[in-house]
Amino acid sequence: MKHYSFIDGLRALAILPVVFFHFNVAHMTGGYVGVDVFFVLSGFLITGLIERQIELGQFSIVGFYERRCRRILPPLFATCFFSVIAAYFLFMPHDYLQFSRVLGGMSFFGSNFILARWTGYFAHPDSSKPLLHTWSLAVEEQFYVFFPLLLVFLSKAFKNRIAATRTAVYLLFGVSFGLSIAFLHGSPAKTFYLLHTRAWELLAGAILALHLKHVKLSRPVAEAISVFGLVTILLCVFLYNRNTPFPGPAALPPCVATVFLLWANIDCDTFVKKILESKPAAGIGLISYGLYLYHWPLLAFTHYYLNHAPSPLLAAGLISLAFVLSIFSYFYIEQPIRARRVLKKNTLFVLSGAGLVAFGLVALVGVHTRGLPQRFDQAVLRYASAKDYGGNVHVPTECAATGKKDLQGVEICKFGASTSAHPDFLLWGDSHAGALSSAVEVGARQYKLTGWSIVKSGCPSLIGAARADGFADYSCPDIARAVLNIIRRNHIHTVLLVTRWDMYALGWEKGSDETTREPFISYRTKGGKRLLRGQAFAAAFMATAQKLQAMGVTVWVVKQVPPQLVYVSSALARAAYFGRNPKKLQRSYAAIITRRRFIDQVMNVAAKQYPLHFIDPVNIFCPQHKTCLISADGQSLYTDNTHLSVFGALWSRQMLDPFFKTLH
Repeated sequence: MKHYSFIDGLRALAILPVVFFHFNVAHMTGGYVGVDVFFVLSGFLITGLIERQIELGQFSIVGFYERRCRRILPPLFATCFFSVIAAYFLFMPHDYLQFSRVLGGMSFFGSNFILARWTGYFAHPDSSKPLLHTWSLAVEEQFYVFFPLLLVFLSKAFKNRIAATRTAVYLLFGVSFGLSIAFLHGSPAKTFYLLHTRAWELLAGAILALHLKHVKLSRPVAEAISVFGLVTILLCVFLYNRNTPFPGPAALPPCVATVFLLWANIDCDTFVKKILESKPAAGIGLISYGLYLYHWPLLAFTHYYLNHAPSPLLAAGLISLAFVLSIFSYFYIEQPIRARRVLKKNTLFVLSGAGLVAFGLVALVGVHTRGLPQRFDQAVLRYASAKDYGGNVHVPTECAATGKKDLQGVEICKFGASTSAHPDFLLWGDSHAGALSSAVEVGARQYKLTGWSIVKSGCPSLIGAARADGFADYSCPDIARAVLNIIRRNHIHTVLLVTRWDMYALGWEKGSDETTREPFISYRTKGGKRLLRGQAFAAAFMATAQKLQAMGVTVWVVKQVPPQLVYVSSALARAAYFGRNPKKLQRSYAAIITRRRFIDQVMNVAAKQYPLHFIDPVNIFCPQHKTCLISADGQSLYTDNTHLSVFGALWSRQMLDPFFKTLH
């Protein structure tokens, strides 16, 4: 197949935004669209190659996969090999377990399925996922398991092979794009990672190779759409961000732009083509695959070791190192194997299979041992196992889904002195309420009270507060209305509200390890005006206080547990392992108060109008109002950066005593 030198420059246009996005360089907040450019490129090149060979009667499935092995596996094996070594020496058991799961998925080109079960591409701690970027390789390889077979089948089953192939590709494109739109809000992680919602991007390249390529463009049209394509990709790179619902419709502009760039420059020497064919651009394009593979583990492991993102100077050094490794890889690994100067076909297949099996076995050991905890002493493991430590407390709880649509399948849990008795109080909130529930349950038993709890992760205990961050897989306002009905029907007179208030009002804190799309809220006033973030929180909190007070409910509000900038349990374990001072991870009381100042102002204004009662965790976690504790008795008080561990919840349960004493 003819080599188009400008495509190397287009690869550079794809890889640089990805690298700079990951390293937070040059404000390329939408740099992740570079992967979509790669998908279109791959679909165009591979489809064109297969179609040409079918036309000449030379296509071979074995030959096709030989080329894929030579192209994909050698640098990927190098990446996985060094990642395994680094993870073994750096990763805490929980993180090594997750790493092993992704490694195992990669062994079968299914890492995207493993990652889709987590919170998404933008989710933290991405520093503990050095193989996160293999999801795109998995999508491509899954696509090329089926697509060549489809093309071969159509060529043999239909006399008019070209028409049948084009029709099939257009239909598949439409179905895949439709699924990408349909599932974007309900299943954002799966839509991002999985083949059926990403195939349309590769098929866009296939449409170009099968159809549009044969439609000749005039020079002025080629110049125009070439500039349009370049500008569109750059606009997406700089205007998109982590909060942009993606892929879905937002992925269409960069994909169409890539098609235009390819289409315009196949037969015409445009101004943009000269830029893409320049030596710097073409050179970066040649090493783009290695650069994609190597830059991310370098960043992830460095971030993990430091407990924070690298400084600008260190980031520049890591990017430079990634370039050096990519150049070395291109000349001494990729080119010799792709040019068949080494490794005959049979040897290549044997070594490829052996490598995949070997990495699969390494992954199996990591999963089977739950992260190889034998590598660490007990001091490290006590911190690292914060999620598993239950304090030897058995709390009898009965939970059951309501079966009603109003609560969206959320369970009502009953606990305390008697799960069959009328509830003395209701615990209502998001995952922070779930994290504190063990302390609430123990307190209820101690004071011989019966409690119910309704907990929905990602939904604040606020009436009318809707998620406005693109995650609409459930309706928080509907759940809030259902909670009010439950309070009313069951004559519940006391409610304990526990929520991560600052997240919904302010988004992520600057400097925090959290990198997901910001989960802020919206609120519609009676007049129909839509409020966002802080304004939405203020209006929703006031409405919640007013509504509950009108129902005769006594409202207790747990102010937020001091938020941390790092994932505490893992950071403490690493501090113990590397001989660092764990106190350096603590935050000052002043920093905590600064973060929550707006939240406190809103709550204080509401308390002047309605009889609210407050429980403030800082009085326990920040003794003498200096620094705030993150550990006690050699154990982590947190599972991550904001959620209490079971140990932390039980350790701090005395702060709930005023609440229980009023009910006792």
